[in-house]
Amino acid sequence: MDFHGTRVLVTGGTSGIGAALVRQLAGRGALVATCGRDEGRLAETTGRAGVTGWVADLSGPAGNAELVARAAEALGGLDVVVANAAVQHHQSFTGGWSTADSASVLAELHTNLAGPIALAGAAGPHLRRSRGVFTALTSALAYSPKKGAPVYCAGKAGLAVFLRALRYQWEDEAAGVCVQEALMPLVATPMTAGRNDGAMSPEDAARQIVAGIARRVPVIAVGRARPFRVIRRLAPGVADAMLRNG
Repeated sequence: MDFHGTRVLVTGGTSGIGAALVRQLAGRGALVATCGRDEGRLAETTGRAGVTGWVADLSGPAGNAELVARAAEALGGLDVVVANAAVQHHQSFTGGWSTADSASVLAELHTNLAGPIALAGAAGPHLRRSRGVFTALTSALAYSPKKGAPVYCAGKAGLAVFLRALRYQWEDEAAGVCVQEALMPLVATPMTAGRNDGAMSPEDAARQIVAGIARRVPVIAVGRARPFRVIRRLAPGVADAMLRNG
C-alpha cells in the first residue's frame, strides 16, 4: 500500500503508540485524523502537515460514531481506521468493592472493548466504499493474562475474538475490507510507566504496525509478540507463567 493520500483515522493519537502512528503515517504522505482528551498534546499533534484532529471523549456511547463522521467529512472518506485508544487499571477482586470500582470497570471495558466495536460498526460503510482496512490493537495479555489487570486483559481478549468474527463477516461479504489484529508486546508508553524495562519503543512498534497495514495481513505480531505466539501455541503454560505477574 502506498500511503500517499490515504485517509486514515487513528484513535488516541496524542501519546504513545498512537502519536507514533500519526507521525509515521503523516510522514509517508497519509491524510490523518485523530483525537485526544488533552488540548495541548492535540494541538502539538495537529501542528504537523496532513494531520487534523479534535478533542474527544470515547468513553460515552456516541463518541466513536461522532468521531468517524467528523473524520470522514474532514478527509473526504476513510481508507484505514486504527482503534488504538486504550486504558489500563489495576484491580483486586479479593478485597472490598465499591460503586466507584464498578464504574471504573465499566468505563475501562467501554474504552477497550465496546468502543472499538462501535468504531468498527461506524467505520464499516466508509471502508466498504474504499475497500479499506480496520486495524485494532490487542495485547499478548489477551492470551496470557496478568493478575494485576484482569479487566484490561478481558477487554483485549474480547476484542481479539470480535476481530476474528468481524473478519468472517467481511470475508463473506467479499467487499475487499481487511480486518487486522495488531498483537502488541510491552511498549514504553504512559500507560506502562514504571514497568518499562525491556519495553519496545513506540516508534518501533508503530513502524511494524504501519508495515503490517500496508501488507493487509490478518495478524500483525509486533516485536516480542512474534515469539510469544509460538510459545503460546507450543507451551501455553510457559506463556502464562511469563506474563502472570507482569
